[in-house]
Amino acid sequence: MTAPAPIRVVVADDHPAVLSGLVALLSSAPDIEVVGQASDGESAVRTAQVQRPDVVLTDVRMPGATGIEITPRLRETGANVLVISGFDLDEFVLGALAAGADGYLVKTEDPDRILQAVRDVHRGDSVLSVAATKAVVAALRGGGHTAGIPQAEEAEAAGARAGGAVPVASAGSSAHVPSLTRREEDVLALVAQGLSNQQIASELFVEITTVKTHLSHALAKLQLDSRVQAALWWQQNRASPQPLNSGQPPNPGQPLTQGQQLSPGPRPSGRRR
Repeated sequence: MTAPAPIRVVVADDHPAVLSGLVALLSSAPDIEVVGQASDGESAVRTAQVQRPDVVLTDVRMPGATGIEITPRLRETGANVLVISGFDLDEFVLGALAAGADGYLVKTEDPDRILQAVRDVHRGDSVLSVAATKAVVAALRGGGHTAGIPQAEEAEAAGARAGGAVPVASAGSSAHVPSLTRREEDVLALVAQGLSNQQIASELFVEITTVKTHLSHALAKLQLDSRVQAALWWQQNRASPQPLNSGQPPNPGQPLTQGQQLSPGPRPSGRRR
């Protein structure tokens, strides 16, 4: 049986010691291959355009262009984007997610956690550190340092403060919402509850490729870039405003792929093919 191809990763960080440490860590995993390195934003984009990696692991603050600013351009290469930073400020977290990042970690994470995060975002799931989870929850409740994700202009402001360019179609935009199919609504509801594609497929009794198709169509209709943005959009536009586990993020430090919920929210009704 042929072994699956390794996950191809580009790493970007302007601190040589951190860059070499991340490269060494990723290279130690048999299922991950580092195909490029960069020390500033523009070279990260150029490297991704040439190498076409599966995942780009990028620092949030770099010379030339920040990790937030280059995230949309990195996604254009077909890569999933995992932002890693020494900062856990709400404005960096919200700016990165609004720009389309698939996850946000801090550099103090356990090495195994970083490796698993790369695997998770490559699989199409989302990963947030404890600090990032708290920032998202605060934004959903209208708290934190920004009114944040609920309004497009606030998401843009968060990105601007963090030095990045944020798409106008942010997760909580109040613009006209295009019609979604019932199955697209079902998939979005489960994405918002933190389920992975495989878990959603099991929940709805469909193939995982079907889940990916519905999610892709929903993202395109809503002009969103990632499942994180999709989860935030659902929380703001569909889910009932209920408290989150008495104010505590569930399973702190675990990726959303482990069943972490941003809020209880309604579960889709009916299980149809």
